[in-house]
Amino acid sequence: MSTALDATLKILSDADQEIPVDRLADLSDLDTEQIGQFSPIWEGLPLERRRTLIRLLGEEAYAHVELDFERVYRLSLDDQDPDVRQLAIDNLWECEDPSLIAPFVRALASDVASNVRRSAAAALGRYVFLGAVEQIRPELLRDMEEALLAVDSSDETLEVRRAALESMGYSSRPEIPDLITQAYQSGSEPFVVSALVAIARSANDEWGPQVQAQLNSPSPAIRLAAVRAAGELELIETVPDLVELLEDASEDVRRAAIWSLGQLGGDVAKQVLGDLLDSTEDSEEFQLAQDAIDNLAFVDGSRDLFMFNLDTPDAD
Repeated sequence: MSTALDATLKILSDADQEIPVDRLADLSDLDTEQIGQFSPIWEGLPLERRRTLIRLLGEEAYAHVELDFERVYRLSLDDQDPDVRQLAIDNLWECEDPSLIAPFVRALASDVASNVRRSAAAALGRYVFLGAVEQIRPELLRDMEEALLAVDSSDETLEVRRAALESMGYSSRPEIPDLITQAYQSGSEPFVVSALVAIARSANDEWGPQVQAQLNSPSPAIRLAAVRAAGELELIETVPDLVELLEDASEDVRRAAIWSLGQLGGDVAKQVLGDLLDSTEDSEEFQLAQDAIDNLAFVDGSRDLFMFNLDTPDAD
């Protein structure tokens, strides 16, 4: 009996027909037998059709969280085309399966295409984070850290080196602070941005002065990265700067400042975000301000809880 998957595969294999976006859900949650059906179809598709399909699958999965095309992405990791390999890595952004570490490390070390190596370096960041919180084995974390550190001493492209530095921000390796400092002091805007991304991921508020110094950078990209870092590191002292940046010329900076104020909390942030909620006529900005206020309530409530001494006789 013909199934929905059979019908969809038949359409996909016909290069004269448009890829049926409304039927791509049939490729979600494929089991071993079904991926066996799909594999020869995939391998027989023309290059542009494979590129289009893997891109559309990523877009559908982002728009519909219930869809899971992981097995298709994994199959695509070994595609002959570097753009398909890159999209496959990028589309796996939600996956935390440690079995992907080895192919990502291998791609970073030896893929011939720099865009694939960059995506692999970026993808390893979430696994470094998992290692930092002891959710994966120490030897896997060590392998990743060594692969990422090797990038710094190589002749890699700027984008691959930046992605590796940003991913290393989660690591507690003693080499990392010096690498961040070198990038921060390089005078290169892209590397300063990546240094700030790594700082934001470090969970180390000792970087506060460096972050605050860049909130007034003439570069919108650097200001944006600094604003995000201020929120992630919970740098309360940056609240006045963030309030000023609500009037920034860059829309991205303004919106990042809204969210960072929601991360920091406090009376000033609460008042400013409330005023913004009352005054804005931008629907997206309104929703962001509302989400920031909701987060602020959680942040302030959590701080109150930690300040409450549960060991006192009055705790009951």
